[in-house]
Amino acid sequence: MSSTTKDKSPPPSSKKVEEVKGGKKTDAEPAPVAGKATEPEEEEDQGDVIDMETFQQIMDMDEEDDDAEEGEEKHSFSKGIVWGYFEQAENTFGDMEDAVARGDLQKLSSLGHFLKGSSAALGIIRVQASCEKMQHYGNCRDEETGTDLESGEALDRIKDLLTACKKDYEVAKNWMIKLYEEDA
Repeated sequence: MSSTTKDKSPPPSSKKVEEVKGGKKTDAEPAPVAGKATEPEEEEDQGDVIDMETFQQIMDMDEEDDDAEEGEEKHSFSKGIVWGYFEQAENTFGDMEDAVARGDLQKLSSLGHFLKGSSAALGIIRVQASCEKMQHYGNCRDEETGTDLESGEALDRIKDLLTACKKDYEVAKNWMIKLYEEDA
């Protein structure tokens, strides 16, 4: 069995969910799953924002739309989860900004860990990856190189990372809002 498995069939749902690349929907194969080996060309493509396999699992938890009563919103269960994530992420970004202003690396590590888990649960892999780095930088550690960081360098990296993370979050948020609007 190869290290990368690709399923070219559509997700198991009545509505195919498209992959997000750079803020635009495309009919494509699922985004690489974080932590799994990918082909070299996929490793260079940093446009993947959402792991569609994970997000589709959230969508699959919705009640059957055919059984919904008149006036009941389609995908109300998954939408509630997603909208809860939006609120949580935006509050956490505010807390992260405050911690950056105070230079509180331990708090940044903790907040990175917190948002990493929430992002992973929905398949928002770019935010998840940034938050994992922030978690390590908050502990003055660069896990990619296996080296310790000075606190000033760690804080500078977190500032840059937070900016990129918020942009990736906005791409994912905008795509998800559009998906739910189209499916209403």
